[in-house]
Amino acid sequence: MKNHIGLIGRTALIAGLAFCLAAVSANAQAPGGGPGGRGGFGVLDDSQRNAYREALQKQSDEMQKLSEKLQAAQKELLKAVMAEKYDEKAVKEKAEAVAKIQTDISLLRCKAFASIVPTLKQEQKDQLLESRFAPMMLLGGFGGGFGGPGAPGGRGGGPNR
Repeated sequence: MKNHIGLIGRTALIAGLAFCLAAVSANAQAPGGGPGGRGGFGVLDDSQRNAYREALQKQSDEMQKLSEKLQAAQKELLKAVMAEKYDEKAVKEKAEAVAKIQTDISLLRCKAFASIVPTLKQEQKDQLLESRFAPMMLLGGFGGGFGGPGAPGGRGGGPNR
């Protein structure tokens, strides 16, 4: 019975991890459009949105490389979790590799957004700080801010697509 529960628990863990990896992969690849294409950045005016898109576009090659590395690292993590014998040290190592790449992607997004911060009015800053979605989109949750894999401005618009 103990082995049966262990198998069920491990299967549930693997299914949950696979779901999380799929969601993270879809969202963390590059800044993507939220609902209506504006997501949490709907408080920006057209000039600010365009400046942000341009800042992201300058980083699209690096973002694409990181996205590819992220997918490979996530696959390695999944392999470690599904190994014949669960090795927490190996899983932790793989998970940390995934987190490092996600951090690098987030830093690129943050750098792009920071380039428009001087143009924000106090009201816009307040709205972004109060939004539940702006931080998630800035860091890649729910599809990011603008654009899609490899190219700000739309999903599937980047190189290699």
